[in-house]
Amino acid sequence: MSDNALSVDTAFGGDSFVVVDPTLLGIALEVDEAQTLAQLGVKITNAANEQLKFNHPTQAEWQHHSFCLFAGPLERDAVGLRAKSVVSIQPGKLDRSPTGTAVSARMALLHAKGEMAVGDHLTGVSIIGSEFHGKILGQTKVGETMAIRPQISGRGWVTGTHQHMLDPCDPWPEGYRVGDTWPRNK
Repeated sequence: MSDNALSVDTAFGGDSFVVVDPTLLGIALEVDEAQTLAQLGVKITNAANEQLKFNHPTQAEWQHHSFCLFAGPLERDAVGLRAKSVVSIQPGKLDRSPTGTAVSARMALLHAKGEMAVGDHLTGVSIIGSEFHGKILGQTKVGETMAIRPQISGRGWVTGTHQHMLDPCDPWPEGYRVGDTWPRNK
């Protein structure tokens, strides 16, 4: 194994993830490490897309890993399992939540490894302390692949709105591009 080799898992929980144990990298899931996590997560996602195949069992066009999930160590509390969960997003930022798709993906991995069963709970805790709560409701199949039926709860806040309008008479409804009309950064 080379110095740059890293053992990862891959999972789908509504989106596709390459899942990394941050302790293997000697990195903490703390705010002080945010920039490193964001940049490293993009590198790991890109490397996974170059070196690993992702094939969704029913959506043939889905052939990529979308995000890197840094999956912190599991702890047990009164409700079930709990772990920090940091999701790195292209082009190099971190999600403020543990994300429902990442909690679903992690539960699917833990179930496949025999570490979670139907009825078990997992709380994902983001880098800023926000929480999403997951529960495995049951098992199912997606295509020919065994899967779980996750339930996710949590809270999100609207941070903005945007309205797009299209005049039915617009002769360029898909926009236009003229490369030399926008100012260039120097």
